[in-house]
Amino acid sequence: MAENIKVKIDSDIETEMKKKRETDELIRIMLDVNPQINILFDDNFNFIDCNPAAVDFMGFSSKEETLEKFVIAVTKGIPELQPDGKPSVPLIQRLAVAAKEGSVRFETLINIKGVNRTLDVVFKRIPYEKSFVIVGYVYDLTSISEREMELIHAKEKNELQLTKLNAVVNATKIGLWDVTIVNNDPVHPDNVFTWSDEFRYMLGYTNEIDFPNTFESWNSRLHPDERNEAHKAVLMHIQDRTGKTPYDVDYRLLCKDGKYEYFRACGEAIRDKNGNVIRVAGAIIDINESKKVLSDSQKQRMEAEAASKAKSVFLSNMSHEIRTPLNAIIGMTTIGKMADGIEKKDDAFNKITRASKHLLGVINDILDMSKIEANKLELSPIIFNFKDMFQKVYEIISSRIDEKKIKFYIKVDKNIPQTLIGDDQRLTQVITNLLSNAVKFTPDGGSITLDSMFISENNGMYLIQISVSDTGIGITEEQKGRLFESFEQADARTSRNYGGTGLGLPISKRIIELMDGQIWIESAPDKGSKFIFTVLLKRGDDPENKLTGTDQNNANAAIDQLKGKTIILAEDVDINREIVITLLEPMRLNIICAESGKAALDLFKESPDKYDLIFMDIQMPVMDGYEATRAIRAFENDIDNDNAGFTESETRKEPRQKIPIIAMTANVFREDIDKCLNAGMNNHIGKPIDFNEMIAVLRKYIKA
Repeated sequence: MAENIKVKIDSDIETEMKKKRETDELIRIMLDVNPQINILFDDNFNFIDCNPAAVDFMGFSSKEETLEKFVIAVTKGIPELQPDGKPSVPLIQRLAVAAKEGSVRFETLINIKGVNRTLDVVFKRIPYEKSFVIVGYVYDLTSISEREMELIHAKEKNELQLTKLNAVVNATKIGLWDVTIVNNDPVHPDNVFTWSDEFRYMLGYTNEIDFPNTFESWNSRLHPDERNEAHKAVLMHIQDRTGKTPYDVDYRLLCKDGKYEYFRACGEAIRDKNGNVIRVAGAIIDINESKKVLSDSQKQRMEAEAASKAKSVFLSNMSHEIRTPLNAIIGMTTIGKMADGIEKKDDAFNKITRASKHLLGVINDILDMSKIEANKLELSPIIFNFKDMFQKVYEIISSRIDEKKIKFYIKVDKNIPQTLIGDDQRLTQVITNLLSNAVKFTPDGGSITLDSMFISENNGMYLIQISVSDTGIGITEEQKGRLFESFEQADARTSRNYGGTGLGLPISKRIIELMDGQIWIESAPDKGSKFIFTVLLKRGDDPENKLTGTDQNNANAAIDQLKGKTIILAEDVDINREIVITLLEPMRLNIICAESGKAALDLFKESPDKYDLIFMDIQMPVMDGYEATRAIRAFENDIDNDNAGFTESETRKEPRQKIPIIAMTANVFREDIDKCLNAGMNNHIGKPIDFNEMIAVLRKYIKA
């Protein structure tokens, strides 16, 4: 009896073991035919098994070689940083998270056999005997179509095979679908649809009740713009008996959260021996992130290409804008040398002057744009007379207005304060630019109006509107959108027909924004244009001791004030010294030249009371202007300290005034001016030298 029981137990055990072996073999077969990469780790995170898909992916010759070299290859293949700039997480840490939390899903970049691949990885902890193992499901996002077709070409022929495969991939991001076709009719009402749970999860659904196994579940959620294309792809694949028309289509599906997400579906028709379709099965994956990355990449590429094209056009225009006045300067210089009469020479000199001013304007625009792009454009507010500023603008533009016989009108609102506090030079720059454009695009005999209007006042801050209107060619709505973009003009013909750098309006816009204002345009083709902008300026008291330019009326006063005075000109370039000496010759000044900062310092130390002012260049050999200025100030402080040592019984020296030092340099950025002032200089004059500005500075700092 006991022996019979033992035999039965042994038989039962053998039967169970056989079933287990069959189950293990079935699982092994399932893994072997699965195109999804599957890997296995033990509870100590040792790599212990994988399927053939993993061997193929790693590029090894056998599973044994894969087991031996897998961890090393993966560790070496994962870069220090991922594409998003974040540090890569080591494999061991990912496994630890899966062991602790049950599962982990992540994307990673890895280099396998010299090829960069993006992987979607799921690690799941599965109980095994008395411990656990960690199963890895790896999806190669860089070869989506290849993996999908491998899945489809497995040609699962019955529901059992599909169910088994679904069990293997239910923890991955691959959704499965299967349609049993009745009477070879893809739209037959009795066709049976089956959607995998993973597909439902992708859309945010957790059960078959919310997302039934019906055609309508899928069709009703297709994006309306892509529904016809999705249907057409299925029909074309089914109708092509040659198998040359694959079913591989991207479309958007409505998810449970109300958002449309991108998916890729692919499948293959299974036919009977007569070629009739009896089933279509396939897979679907979420490609929303891939689409987003691709869309962003395409957008960035298009923007980069557009910017590159715009800058190429800009550089071409800039070359023209620079070479044109240079050609005039060089050509008229030659003509002036060859001319016999004084009138021809004067005419050549006048044209050289105009071309030089135009070239300087182009260069200033380039420098301003570079400061704008570096966010270093700043304002230098002072007290200024509003009407005088308008008059100055007119004087700048008047010759061009007269050449084209344009009627010009100026309107100043009487409610605008006479004096304001702001950067009048930048404001002049904006208005001059708008007027220059108006003159450029207004035909001969047309009209231009410069208008100003008081808008409002709040705590001494005045909102003022200024406009420039013309009777020119006008601008289309499409062109308006590009006017204030850097390196852009209304269209390509603008530069060819009228010239210009395309920088004036972007610079003007930035200046206006710094003044807490806005700029806009009202225009239509052939009906003229009106540029309007606002600025916020503080009311100022009547300016005292305001510097004014020198003209014929006050030239004699300047000579009376400056003649006989002695200055040091610290400048290492011969032609620059010649220009200053020649310009100042009518002032009857005594000019002592120094070819370096060290030479200027030595001259001053030798006789500090002899000199009334120093013009100091910055970039000089031996000792630059900054160092020379600091040395002069230090020497003056030593003199003051010696003077302070006298006793009451001794003759006390009168405190001496420090000599004015004026920077005269081509370094004209705001930071350059600040650097000069911080070094101890009193003021700054930019090169090319403005004669009126130079005389005004001399009169300010040299007392009669």
